Amino acid sequence: MTKALAIIAALLLASLATAQDYSLTAPDRAHSRQQIEVGWTAPQTDGGLLEIRTDLEPTSRASYAYVRGNPQAIQAPEPPGDYVIVFVHKGQVKASRPLTVFLPEASLAAPAEVGAREDFVVTWRGPNSRSDNITFAERGGTKIRGSSYAYVGNSKDGTVSLRAPADAGDYDIVYLSGSTVLARAPVAVAAISATLNAPAQIHGGGQLRVVWEGPRNAQDYIGFAERDGEYIRGSSYQYVGNHEDNAVALTAREEPGPVDVVYISGDRIIGRAPLEIVPAHIELDAADEVVALSEFPVTWRGLGNSGDQIRALDTEGNMLAYTYIVPDQPQARLVAPAQPGKLELVYITREGRELARRPITVLPAAEKPGTLTVLQSVSGLGPDDAVAVIFDASGSMLQRIGSERRVEIARQTLAGLVADTLPEGTGFALRVFGHKEVGSCRSDLEIPLAPLNRAAASTVIGGINAMNLARTPLARSIELVGSDLANVSGQRVVVLLTDGEETCDGDPAAAIKALRDKGWDIRVNIVGFAIDDLALRETFAAWAALGGGAYFNASDRDELGAALVEAVASDFAVVDAAGEAVARGRVGDTLALPAGEYRIQWGGGEAVAVVPAGSGVTVTLD
Repeated sequence: MTKALAIIAALLLASLATAQDYSLTAPDRAHSRQQIEVGWTAPQTDGGLLEIRTDLEPTSRASYAYVRGNPQAIQAPEPPGDYVIVFVHKGQVKASRPLTVFLPEASLAAPAEVGAREDFVVTWRGPNSRSDNITFAERGGTKIRGSSYAYVGNSKDGTVSLRAPADAGDYDIVYLSGSTVLARAPVAVAAISATLNAPAQIHGGGQLRVVWEGPRNAQDYIGFAERDGEYIRGSSYQYVGNHEDNAVALTAREEPGPVDVVYISGDRIIGRAPLEIVPAHIELDAADEVVALSEFPVTWRGLGNSGDQIRALDTEGNMLAYTYIVPDQPQARLVAPAQPGKLELVYITREGRELARRPITVLPAAEKPGTLTVLQSVSGLGPDDAVAVIFDASGSMLQRIGSERRVEIARQTLAGLVADTLPEGTGFALRVFGHKEVGSCRSDLEIPLAPLNRAAASTVIGGINAMNLARTPLARSIELVGSDLANVSGQRVVVLLTDGEETCDGDPAAAIKALRDKGWDIRVNIVGFAIDDLALRETFAAWAALGGGAYFNASDRDELGAALVEAVASDFAVVDAAGEAVARGRVGDTLALPAGEYRIQWGGGEAVAVVPAGSGVTVTLD
């Protein structure tokens, strides 16, 4: 034998011996998409692959897994048939064994008929392979994209919950493993309807009570639509699931004309009631002459709404003073400016419509006024009180102020408020929206109401991050604060920190009014961060006034920190010698007052101050 032939023979023997060192152990049969375990032996495993093929050719690969464990899990192909499992090393098949794949059995049990968008339970049996799910299909056909579905792997008791399609008709519920339907159950989806009982007429901006009967499906709501037309986006609405008495309160738009009150389920209008919005009418009455810096009454008569203002304007249209009206209180009070002259009292709706004017004259004060500045050594909050913060982490909070994102500034500033201002042990709750789902209107209670633990709260706050394209559910968050603070016995302070307007079609004004209607000692303060839109600032101010609170505008880190501190500060009243409340303010305010002795009253007690003519005095509440 020549030397060359000897070398070739040795290589062939070595190759044969190496091939004999590879082997596989695996089941002979597996159901479609089943995870099976394959045992193996091999002298070399670096870069090794397990593959399932229809034959030994590489182009027929149906499934594969890198060799990392022994045994190694690999998923059986979805189509039934005969396959071969191979061990591949450096592109060569080193071992193989046959595998037969069959379709597993599955079954479904569900109601024969459900209402459109109704939630119902389906009982299932099946292989529970990875990502197996139950969903809707056309009767005898393919699955319906976008319909409700549930992964069976999330089911612990052999049942899942589905929501019926919004359109009535005959459907199948199907068990899907990959794209293969393993089981079907027919279901008929019945059309649904609702009835609405509402007033035939309401004045612009007024509130109306709507009584309804309907399916009460998840996320069903009542709102406004054009007469016989489409839903009016941005109009007032209420979810029916939030009201057990089958009645909701809506706020009409100010623009007169015909509309419909509608019940909406799954973006379908299933009930209507016609409504005529008529123009509101207001008359103002006040003394012809008032003294500078004196508080004077203004009487209004007509159809006023929460958030409407009475403003005092000078001859050039500059606003010198204002107050918000309360619908069931026909008298408001204003403080005359220090400068004598002609004024116009103007009634302005929350949407900026002027409904009435009344001229008055401001006379000089009898003596030069003084000033009273009220400070406070602590926040004024006790163990029976509570602060609830609503934190906006929506997509707009990712915008930058200088080199920092808004959410970073807001997060750090809120952490500072918790660490330095709020007393340890004061009731504290934190609700956040925009930080968990893109395009979502969800609002999450991240810190349930409890005595403030500064360290724990700072940890939670530090983990908040805004999410791009997340939405701004102001109304929904305010609604949920009612349950967050239900067990508080003292005063409740709500602080809404946001950089934008409602984008989930909610009605924040109605939500705030509902909180105030509970009869609690509660005030809703709004802190607007980096808001340049003057109209939006005025809207926020109207909402805060409706909530018995105040609006604070902040454009940078320092202003935001000061605004948050002010938002949790105590309110106070200034009472004169006759026992009349002549002024109101919040800790940190400086008020102009006629010289004299006053009592400062606040939630924690009372203090006395003497205001000198022509100069100021500062009082610190302890």
